Amino acid sequence: MPLVGIVDAQRADQVLSTLLDGLSRTQASVAILDVTGVSLIDSHVASVLVHAAKAVALLGARVVLTGLRPEVARTLVKLDVPWGNIVMRGTLQSGIAYATSAERGPSAP
Repeated sequence: MPLVGIVDAQRADQVLSTLLDGLSRTQASVAILDVTGVSLIDSHVASVLVHAAKAVALLGARVVLTGLRPEVARTLVKLDVPWGNIVMRGTLQSGIAYATSAERGPSAP
């Protein structure tokens, strides 16, 4: 699921709803959230991502967060957000590689 632009409270609810509906419908075990197009990751956006990952975990799946640019990584470190079970990858391609290997079995990295 690509996220683009600004993520406000209304958009966060829409993202969460779409994500959970899609996982339920497809029975996927991994959901990729690509933040390449998000212009600003602040504490609100980080909180939305963590809550989404928790909701996804309740459905038996996991979140892979991709598209982390250096300035976003710095911001996330400063915010000291508890990322828990969110897998992070720098690019969408590496996130897809992780997701496809994770779906093949528990020995995936």
